[in-house]
Amino acid sequence: MENAEGVKKGALEVGKAVAVAVAFFLAAVLVFAFIIKIAALPSSVIMPVNQVIKAAGVLLGCILGLSDNKGWLKGGIAGILSVACAYVIFSLMAGGFDWNWTVLLELLFGLVAGVVSGVVAVNLHH
Repeated sequence: MENAEGVKKGALEVGKAVAVAVAFFLAAVLVFAFIIKIAALPSSVIMPVNQVIKAAGVLLGCILGLSDNKGWLKGGIAGILSVACAYVIFSLMAGGFDWNWTVLLELLFGLVAGVVSGVVAVNLHH
């Protein structure tokens, strides 16, 4: 029974981390779109800035959502789920899904960002 409570607590932590990360993604992308509009930035800056936004969102989500142990595991799950949720939201806004290798690379990026962020977050709380 004690293990079930731990799983439930971990799932709630991951859910909170994902919610914070996705909210950050949405707000940051909106601000970035506004900056692109007024500053007339080249399209070549979009992908690198989007990756920074994703990494920052996952880190913020892990810091605010994760607490005690298994930060690498919970962070990795949160990273994948955050990127997947963002992909679904932005695809729905764009009017369609584009399944290709970049989706898998984005999920891998989310996993790596999440594992690193989860380790950082748990160590910040100790």
